[in-house]
Amino acid sequence: MKRNSVILPIILLTVALNFGIAFANNSFKGPQQVVQTAIDSVIETLKKYPCINKADANCKKQKDRIHEIAGKFIDFDQVGKLALGRFRRHFSKEEWQEFKILFRELLENTYMKRLQEYSGEKIVFESVRRLSEVKAQVDTKVISSTKSIPVSYRLVKRDGCWKVYDILVEGVSLLKNYRQQFTSILRSKKPAYLNKLLERKVASLEKGDGGE
Repeated sequence: MKRNSVILPIILLTVALNFGIAFANNSFKGPQQVVQTAIDSVIETLKKYPCINKADANCKKQKDRIHEIAGKFIDFDQVGKLALGRFRRHFSKEEWQEFKILFRELLENTYMKRLQEYSGEKIVFESVRRLSEVKAQVDTKVISSTKSIPVSYRLVKRDGCWKVYDILVEGVSLLKNYRQQFTSILRSKKPAYLNKLLERKVASLEKGDGGE
């Protein structure tokens, strides 16, 4: 199995959280419990809704439910602000709202295919670290038959609930990667330009023209 086939499905394991499975509100869960529930739920979902091709009804069910549930456990406000960095203040209210919608669609469409490639890798919880009073990091390892890959989830506590805002694979931050790309664009272009790029990329991904 290719390295990305192991890593990238795990990147969205925190997104697909409650596909017909009842569990308590995450305001009563600690950081590790939130991540554990996410992983257990998505694995069960992949078994329940196997997606063979894009025309498969299960694929649409899977995607629709991911979008529906993602907002409950992913802090998209925090993700968007951190991805934009200091350039966030350059966005008007309307541009910011459009960016959040497009960025979320980009993340979901980019990694949906990888999510479906999950093939039984074992996830082992290593530790939970408090980064501050309201931030924590859950360290795990994804173990396949040939390698072990460290994957860490960073969470922030808002209104009593822990939500994911970044994921690190072998120490590399997904959020930092996007921030570097957005910074290079926004140094010379306006927010509307970035939003247009995201819109085009999302449209391309939905057509199946690209997914990396």
